[in-house]
Amino acid sequence: MSTLSSMASIGISATVRASCRYYIGIISVQYLRKGLTYGTLISNIVGSFIAGVLIVLVLEKLFLIETYRLMLVVGLAGSLTTMSALSIESVEMLSGEHYSQALINIVLNLALSLLAASLCVVSAKYLLNLA
Repeated sequence: MSTLSSMASIGISATVRASCRYYIGIISVQYLRKGLTYGTLISNIVGSFIAGVLIVLVLEKLFLIETYRLMLVVGLAGSLTTMSALSIESVEMLSGEHYSQALINIVLNLALSLLAASLCVVSAKYLLNLA
């Protein structure tokens, strides 16, 4: 497929996931404490989990053409996770001299996102008999 169709498919899927990330943030503010940025944390963990599933399925099981791989992995999983929001929120915490809160925010996002992706890849390979 052409570069234009690849860009369009990424854009469409990114719009869907970015909207999901936005609403996760709104819902988390309504129901969870406001001390940490739970919306970003939840989005990063769920997005990393989805990326783990997609990586295994797309690269090892489904053998999709590049446009669909980009749409699923970059567009869907990539736009749900958000390093820029983590960075901005952490810098705001540091600027407000909330050092321990910023450190907890960074460590939780990185550690739990990596754990979610790792567990998902291992689980998906096991469940699909690819291990």
